[in-house]
Amino acid sequence: MINGKGIEASHQVKYEVFMALDFMASKNEKKIDESTPVFSFRKFDYDKLLNNAKPLNQYPIIKKIDDYYADTTILYGEIQPLIKELKSLIKTKKLHLETIIHFIDFLEKSFNDGLNIYVYCD
Repeated sequence: MINGKGIEASHQVKYEVFMALDFMASKNEKKIDESTPVFSFRKFDYDKLLNNAKPLNQYPIIKKIDDYYADTTILYGEIQPLIKELKSLIKTKKLHLETIIHFIDFLEKSFNDGLNIYVYCD
């Protein structure tokens, strides 16, 4: 861009790059490979979810992922309670993110397949 004095002015644009929060469905962590089903949350959707899950102590499974950068595990027996928490947010907080609907689908399939969910920020 050239300013009024005929001098080229440069604009430096900064973008924040966030790693995805990946949910990997597997019987155990050692069996995770390139064929493992994965669901990825974008930072924007993650923030929207956590900002609506207030007070967080009412959402104990969602609370397990409240640190975006900390790895965690959602055990098979925690998947159905997590689905209930997400559906509650949809109903009570009117949280209608397409990402949440797809995440619930991923969780239901993982549950039906008898898998745990391993959460990593990549």
